[in-house]
Amino acid sequence: MTRLFLRFYLGVIAILIAAWLIQTSVFRKSSIQENIHVIEDIFASSGRLARDRIVDGGKERFPETMEYLEDQFDYPIRVVRRDKRPMDEASTARLDRGESILYYDRLETAIADSPYLVELGPLPRFDEPSQTELSFALGGVFLLTAIGIAILLHPVSKQLRGVEKAALAIAGGDLGARIDYGKFRHSGPLAEAFNTMADRVENLLRSQRELLQTVSHELRTPLARIKFATELIETADDEEQRKQRLTSIEAATDQLDALVGELLTYVRLDAQSSESDCGTKHIETFDVRELVTELIELHGPLYGDVEFHNGVSLVGSEGAASETAGSDGSGAELTGNRAAISRALGNLLSNAGRYAASKVVVSADESDHELCIRIDDDGGGIAPENRETVFEPFQRLTGGTDSKGNQTGTGLGLALVKRIAERHGGGVSVTESELGGARFSLTLPSNTGVKTT
Repeated sequence: MTRLFLRFYLGVIAILIAAWLIQTSVFRKSSIQENIHVIEDIFASSGRLARDRIVDGGKERFPETMEYLEDQFDYPIRVVRRDKRPMDEASTARLDRGESILYYDRLETAIADSPYLVELGPLPRFDEPSQTELSFALGGVFLLTAIGIAILLHPVSKQLRGVEKAALAIAGGDLGARIDYGKFRHSGPLAEAFNTMADRVENLLRSQRELLQTVSHELRTPLARIKFATELIETADDEEQRKQRLTSIEAATDQLDALVGELLTYVRLDAQSSESDCGTKHIETFDVRELVTELIELHGPLYGDVEFHNGVSLVGSEGAASETAGSDGSGAELTGNRAAISRALGNLLSNAGRYAASKVVVSADESDHELCIRIDDDGGGIAPENRETVFEPFQRLTGGTDSKGNQTGTGLGLALVKRIAERHGGGVSVTESELGGARFSLTLPSNTGVKTT
């Protein structure tokens, strides 16, 4: 960071020095010469007038002529020999052409066909700074500018060093490193953006670490069952016991396979990959009622003592049937990844069937460009304090068994529902159902596609 500060600061100083040198060169070569020509033009007529008066008066009246001229001019006037005023060839040529030239602080005008010059001066001095004075003045200005730039850049450099320090701390493993807002009064948005990024990185790494620990624990259970059943096969007394042990191994293997499959899907959704189940490559518009009917036919037989009702008819916000719905309730359309939404609804239906006492009802309504699909069951419901954590990975509120004592799922089903809903720009929530159990509400934007950012 110090190197960056020095590079920027030295670059600014180099620009100032270059500007100074250019200005000095231009002033020396053009401004001074222009001033000389202006002075010569102003006093040239006086020089010619004095020369003509001296020539007309002749040698006999020279003293009277000089006395007269001295009375007429406000500055001294005299006649000198040309060899007393050594000049370059250019100045000599100008004198020969009858021009007046400035020689230091005197104006010289040649008398034709003679070795004499009419000299006016010393002329009045103009109050303007010399080249040296101007150079010192500009140097002082540039010096003050350089100091001012250094003062202005110092807090910026200090704040950037704070960012660098926090970034290096995070890279070194200190995920709690943050930028102190008090030291970033002038760069608050930068500090806020960095701290927000650091919070997200810390939360992501923490969730991944917790997920890895939980996965290790979840994998241990079916593996232990497989190992235990394998050991029991060796001690089985007859073929029937051996088949029971093999059946137990097969069930544990299926559970392990389901867990790995759900985990892979969850990780893909968590990474928001364009190739995931919820990617944008497979967007389509489909009928929600038809999808729910297919899912009930698929999951319903798994819960023989539970009756599933498809009540999707797209009721509007006023309670009346929507004009887009047909007489049979069709027309509740949604645009998105059909496979991903099917998976989310399937997980909700399986969850409802697993915990329902006898009935599961699916309904939907549309309002404010959102489609809300509700799944109600008449089970035991979910306590208010657990309605947020139930969507976290591997959260089982019943200790791994449902209301009928059967083994529950992988613990990722509702977490997948939440991820799929969020990827589509929607959400999912759970409240108390009118049936007495739980109501899961899956809210999705109607006809808007998948959220990609």
